[in-house]
Amino acid sequence: MHEPSRRIPYRTWPGALGVVLAIGGYVGGLVMWDRHTPGSRPLAAGETLTVGPARFVPAPDWEMDLARSKSGNTLMLFKGSHKFRVTAALWEGGPDGPMARQLRLMERGQGLRIDGDVSDFINGWGMQGVTFAYYGPKLAGRLWQVVDLQRKAVVRIDFYGANDGLSDALTDARRMLDSMDLGAPL
Repeated sequence: MHEPSRRIPYRTWPGALGVVLAIGGYVGGLVMWDRHTPGSRPLAAGETLTVGPARFVPAPDWEMDLARSKSGNTLMLFKGSHKFRVTAALWEGGPDGPMARQLRLMERGQGLRIDGDVSDFINGWGMQGVTFAYYGPKLAGRLWQVVDLQRKAVVRIDFYGANDGLSDALTDARRMLDSMDLGAPL
């Protein structure tokens, strides 16, 4: 009869320890990098910010959220629990299309309620568009939207936050909106 071959035992713990140490070093390095990388940036007084064709001056004490800002098309500012997000995108349709889409998205997709009707606005630089207020169980806000048909661009300014301190933050948001124009080069 044929006798089964005997397996020679070998140690597996050094290899397993090496794998565990490599994973621990990788995860630890990521945690350390995350702790030492700032998530926000204070803004200098009077600094002009640009998003697509829009440019504006932020109100005092607002900071840039670096994680939620994307170079060229999204800029997120915050002050306490309030957010001011400016997004720019290409738009090929008419002036009413993006607003109808935005209303559906907020009402159906996000479960928010629209407060009143959509109305027109114009700021100090002559930039004009449409706006509406909205609210939900934990937040309230206002959205302004501008469509520039010549440049084929849509700029959406979304201000929102907790109800506590909302009126002061809305005053800042309106100040930033009033400083905005669409003169930045694309």
